[in-house]
Amino acid sequence: MIYLYIFYMKKFISLFIVIIIYACGSDESINDNDNFDRGLILASTYDNIIIPAYNNFNQSLVLLQENINQFINDPSQEKLENARLNWKDAYINWQSVAMFNLRKAEQIFYANLMNAYPCNEIVINNKINNSVTEIGEISINELGSTGFPALGYMLYGLEGENSSVLSNYTGDEHSNYKNYLSALINHMTLNTNLVVTDWKNNRSEFVNSTGNSSTSSLNKIINDFLQYLEKRLREAKIANPSSVRGDLNPNFNQVESFYHPEICKILLKNAFLSVERFYYGYSFDGSSIGKGLDYYLMNLENTEELRTAIDDQIIDIKNKIEDLDDNFITQLENNPQKMWDLFYSIQNLVTFTKSDMLSMFNISSDYMDNDGD
Repeated sequence: MIYLYIFYMKKFISLFIVIIIYACGSDESINDNDNFDRGLILASTYDNIIIPAYNNFNQSLVLLQENINQFINDPSQEKLENARLNWKDAYINWQSVAMFNLRKAEQIFYANLMNAYPCNEIVINNKINNSVTEIGEISINELGSTGFPALGYMLYGLEGENSSVLSNYTGDEHSNYKNYLSALINHMTLNTNLVVTDWKNNRSEFVNSTGNSSTSSLNKIINDFLQYLEKRLREAKIANPSSVRGDLNPNFNQVESFYHPEICKILLKNAFLSVERFYYGYSFDGSSIGKGLDYYLMNLENTEELRTAIDDQIIDIKNKIEDLDDNFITQLENNPQKMWDLFYSIQNLVTFTKSDMLSMFNISSDYMDNDGD
């Protein structure tokens, strides 16, 4: 939760600085003299990655809602297993859209509402006990009580020594559990609909914002790409559970999908695939290569060495991810060194992209950081 508090403070400070700069008239295009058509990357990213990825995720979320509703209406082990399967599919598909946390998504703190972990069991249990039927605005202290981690707790984590998960939905307090399970999935679909609608209705505004300023589309989406790589992939998925920045004693409860850790690796693989996809401009379905950041670098002078370094680092990261156990709790118990090695490999990629690549593009980082990258 400390990490999330720091995240919000950094967002607030960064936004404040942007507002001050804008008010002073300094938001004009800065050193935009490379003559590269940035609209090529924006159109390719929007048409071939963002919209297909969100359509795919939304479809899986609708299916998850249908199966959860069927389970609520008629609880059985079979229907619980169906809901669990759809939760897994939707969680995997979420990794392809989580990076694009701008526009409406940024306004409503969509990424935190959908996937803030570790799960906040205390808040969830309080809401269950109070028979909460609808989730409204939540405070920082309530983060982790919504989204995929909360659903994971409701579908996997309620099992105790003398009870099964199913028994919570058929016992004396079954209506309270059903109410909160329903509230969770309704909250997720409501916010997803807001974000999807915003993206689909604003193609021209996004694609035509081709300048080089703090508020232009490419600057914002590149900064979101870098912040995702740093904070939600390197830190949340690797550094926090492995304690590589601390005493090296694993924090098992901070692994993604703590209540069903067998899917940790596939979540990470798909998260990094979204990074790779955006950098190279691969289409979401994998059938074509569009225009990505690699294409931008290719059109600038003296970038071959940097492009090679980034290529090699991406390959190294993928190899290190592949070498991990599917279950990160098992990995941390048996050989945490592999996760530490992965952290440092991602750290190298952050340096190449955040420092060297941004310099080539004449783009400034729009978020504050003090971890030495």
